Amino acid sequence: MPIHFCIDPHDQYAQAEVSVEFEQTADAIRLISARDASQDDILPDLEDVQRRALESEIIDDYRQEVPSRDGRLQQGPILDRKRVGRA
Repeated sequence: MPIHFCIDPHDQYAQAEVSVEFEQTADAIRLISARDASQDDILPDLEDVQRRALESEIIDDYRQEVPSRDGRLQQGPILDRKRVGRA
C-alpha cells in the first residue's frame, strides 16, 4: 500500500508530518492509517474534515498532466476518485 507524508492535522503550526497509508481502488481513495512521529495511529481520532484534508493533500500531490479531448495537455488528478472514509 502506498504511503504519503502529509501535514499532521493535530499540529496547529503545520510543522509536523504524519505518514498516511492509503489504498487506491477503481473509484475511491481509502485511508488505512495515519501515523504520527511516535508511530501512533491517529486516524481513528480525526474528524471527518481532517480526514478529507489528508485525502485532498494526497490527491493534490498525485496530479499529472493528462491529454484532453482536443489534444492539449491539462492538469488532472491521477486519483480523481470519490472519498471513502474508514468506518
